[in-house]
Amino acid sequence: MWPLVMAAVLTALLGWPLRAWLTGANLVDQPDHRRSHRRPTPRGGGLAMVLAMAFVLVLAGGVNAEIAVVIFFTAGLAFLGWTDDVRDLAVRWRLLAQLLIALAMLLFTGPVGSVQVFGLTLNWPWLWSALGLVAVVWLINLHNFMDGSDGLAALQGIWTGLVMGTLMAFRDGPTAALVGFTLAGACLGFLWWNRPTARLFMGDTGSVTLGGLVALLALTGAAEGRVSVWLSLIVCSVFVVDATATLLRRVGRGARWYTPHREHLYQRLIAGGWSHARVLVLYAMVNLLVVLPVVLLAIRFPAWEMILALALTALLAAGWSFAQASTTKENLS
Repeated sequence: MWPLVMAAVLTALLGWPLRAWLTGANLVDQPDHRRSHRRPTPRGGGLAMVLAMAFVLVLAGGVNAEIAVVIFFTAGLAFLGWTDDVRDLAVRWRLLAQLLIALAMLLFTGPVGSVQVFGLTLNWPWLWSALGLVAVVWLINLHNFMDGSDGLAALQGIWTGLVMGTLMAFRDGPTAALVGFTLAGACLGFLWWNRPTARLFMGDTGSVTLGGLVALLALTGAAEGRVSVWLSLIVCSVFVVDATATLLRRVGRGARWYTPHREHLYQRLIAGGWSHARVLVLYAMVNLLVVLPVVLLAIRFPAWEMILALALTALLAAGWSFAQASTTKENLS
């Protein structure tokens, strides 16, 4: 676990000079009616995470082809996010870049050959691989969308990195396990700066990298048969359900899904008077008290992974709908 600890320490230490530099460069998010923070806060802090992860991956994994490719993806994701932080890229260019990264990931991991559906093994590699591309792009974007409350994306990164890293470690995937633990450590170190009240935002630099590496872990697990798509869905379910349900509701109303808004559950809760700390505790408790037991059940009864994933998704969607309906009624679009 020392890579996790080292990544956490390095990220936290790098936050000091990086925060000063970002402030001096005027890369600062100003409060407005679409944002949840109340004071100017530097963005782009994900650079600290990226630099720490790259160093730890080389130190712990050595200089080899697998580590080099992971660092390449990390750098590419960070560059895309950083460019968006600085220049605010058009949606079409962001999506094109994300699709190219997703395709490169699929070429690296190999195709997703089969998926278990209601106990049947369906060997449709072209279909599953195509859906894998969509999933990678969506995971990148949804982590970006969910990075809007102090500490939330960082805490989810700790959770996902730890769980996926542990799964990979016990299923003979040492490189993927290292990536998961290093990602968790970097998010832990960044949480020092991003916890309520945040003094530094990870920006797209961090959230795009976080989402992309989560996607790489899930794609690697599915392609190598170590972690099924259903188990990955269970692990990521809190963010996936909130982001996807919000997207579907906005599309159903005819709104542009990619435009800024305040309709995610965490945003509605904050608008309704919840503190960022209270929201953070809520999402952490759902992961620990609801998602973790389902993860353990899926590990114990792998034949039930799909049923458990669908049941958990339905449960979280019902909770999302109830909580949305219970928040203060006001125009947040």
